[in-house]
Amino acid sequence: MAFHVTTHPLRFCDTDKLGHVNNAVYAVMIEAGRADMLAHSSLLSLEGGRAPVIVRLEIDFIREMSWPGEVRVESAVTRIGGKSFHLRHRLIQDGEVAGRGLAILAVMDMTTRRAVPITPAWHEELSAYFDPDFT
Repeated sequence: MAFHVTTHPLRFCDTDKLGHVNNAVYAVMIEAGRADMLAHSSLLSLEGGRAPVIVRLEIDFIREMSWPGEVRVESAVTRIGGKSFHLRHRLIQDGEVAGRGLAILAVMDMTTRRAVPITPAWHEELSAYFDPDFT
């Protein structure tokens, strides 16, 4: 299993007037899964003044999520480029995929605020979650 898993509870305030989880919460859950994976990979604590920053986010809404409940977020690295990498995410509630996401992140130098090459250390960390066929 090359993907990272985290779970998050849904809150009543995540719902909207229609009684289901609001579409914006899908992005929040994707972010929570991404942040947890990056924290576990230690990319958020590597030395060198670099940080991953999101440059693109795509979300496919497949089915409604509802409260009460929790969301299982599965995240995998599907591409490692020269200065950026792709993370794919699945949002699962009650055993069914409710949403899918693609986040593209660039590695940014915190001083110059410009994209920089992925270092061998970053590549090694990202490779632990690499699965090019994850959808």
